[in-house]
Amino acid sequence: MVRKREPRPVPGRPEVGRSKLGRPKLSRPYVRQPVAEPISLERAVEEGLLIARSALTMEVKNRIIVSALRDDHRFEAAETASWVVLELIKLSAEQAEYAERMSELVNTGTDRRRTISKEHDYGPRDYRMLTRRGLAYASLSTQLMRLVDDPDYVASVVEDARGKAWSELGNAIGSRLDCGPMQHPDADYTLERDTRLRALVAIDLARLWRSAGANAAR
Repeated sequence: MVRKREPRPVPGRPEVGRSKLGRPKLSRPYVRQPVAEPISLERAVEEGLLIARSALTMEVKNRIIVSALRDDHRFEAAETASWVVLELIKLSAEQAEYAERMSELVNTGTDRRRTISKEHDYGPRDYRMLTRRGLAYASLSTQLMRLVDDPDYVASVVEDARGKAWSELGNAIGSRLDCGPMQHPDADYTLERDTRLRALVAIDLARLWRSAGANAAR
């Protein structure tokens, strides 16, 4: 008995098969997904500065609100500007620490052939990603430290934070006029706010650097 040859599939045309019930079943050809354009180091740092600016404004805004409600403290632009400078220094130091950590991973986790040691979960292709991420952290740290000596930038953060604080206070007062006296913020909330805010910044920046490094490694 001569076995009937199966026809070869035509490229670009759906293949016809048979299901378990004997019905014709079409299988679509593989379609390659488009590769995202790699994000440049300059753009990564620029977006990192935007994230840091947003977090910085939120931090100063919260300090203005807590100082006004809990401490009955009057707003002063000079004092608030000093808060902005201190927060910029902290953010810059944090990015410098992240850059140093990336450098340690590259130096201790790779050999001359750029193979990753078994102590880490990174693969051989991650060498370039780690290096690029370290450069991004270091560049962002440098830019943040430069902003410390930029009075116009500091003043703009103060003004943005003040406007957001007064808007939030006005909305809170308006919503509570018919609901009894306003409660003062909890002291624990004030202590834990910095931790939550910095965790949020770290998550956003890490996601940004992962995107930059992963696309560049392709």
